[in-house]
Amino acid sequence: MEILKLAVSGWFARALAVAARLEIADILDGGSMSSQELAERTGSDPEVLHRLLQMLTVPGVLERDGEKFKLTEAYAPLRADHPFTQRHFAILAAELYDDAFAGLMHTVKTGKSGFQEVFGQSLYAYLENNPETAELFDKGMVDLATPVAHCLVEQHDFGGVKTVVDVGGGSGGLLPGILAAHPGIHGTVADRASVCARGREGLGRVTDEGVLERITFAPSDFFTEVPAGADRYLLKNVLHDWTYDNCVRILRTVATAMATSAEGARLLVVEPLVEHDIDGWRAMFQAVACDEGTLGLDEPGMRRALEEAGFTVESVAQLPTGHKVLASALRAA
Repeated sequence: MEILKLAVSGWFARALAVAARLEIADILDGGSMSSQELAERTGSDPEVLHRLLQMLTVPGVLERDGEKFKLTEAYAPLRADHPFTQRHFAILAAELYDDAFAGLMHTVKTGKSGFQEVFGQSLYAYLENNPETAELFDKGMVDLATPVAHCLVEQHDFGGVKTVVDVGGGSGGLLPGILAAHPGIHGTVADRASVCARGREGLGRVTDEGVLERITFAPSDFFTEVPAGADRYLLKNVLHDWTYDNCVRILRTVATAMATSAEGARLLVVEPLVEHDIDGWRAMFQAVACDEGTLGLDEPGMRRALEEAGFTVESVAQLPTGHKVLASALRAA
């Protein structure tokens, strides 16, 4: 039975994605509805939708309320209006990323990218060529970043900081939470030109005008140049996409930018590191979908990359989200 549960688990991921795309969690709005009512609201076949809803009771996404179905509390983040929504990432993981895992055997046999094998191009090239998926990717990254920002402002002292550059920050998932907690900080997202072009629209979810007016976007290539002179540089969930050598290249770019920063400037590397067996799934994703040859770094490996790039690690903190925060200063010449 355990083999069967694991073997069909991908079906449940797809069912979750379909429910998310149909916005069932939002339609339920904390209440309960019959499959017929939900079919009418979603434009679905009533009988087939009923089977989908039944299927989603198995992992506990939904529960029966007589003849009706309701969303369980554990899956409340499927709602788009949840403060820590995971709706977009759930769709991204169950669709694009799961498709990439069709290349898993290729990766295991050769060590090469499964994503490249399946799609004929790298993940980021694919996103450049598929705008709708790129928009979903941006929103999925915001889903992952929002709870991290919430935890980061509680753990890291941003006192006295005036400027923050979020390197590879996508459509600005991390900065709104930091800037909302610190009204004196201005933030810049440094990312690919296409991402920055979508960035302002992506901030439509932010209702605080005082936060919005303090966020700017700077088209950048983090292998060559990012905005210089900031008080804090952030690299969240960026380095795990790249091989060790490319991590060092990115870090050296940041080091160059920090060369003109004030004395108290710091780099915060925020990463879910690969240090235990339970982290193996993340390392396998990196091998399949990220920069070819990427298998994840543990804390000693990340420290080594930082030191090689010219940084001194001053502290390491663990966030409840599973990320470690390595706070580093530029090493004196």
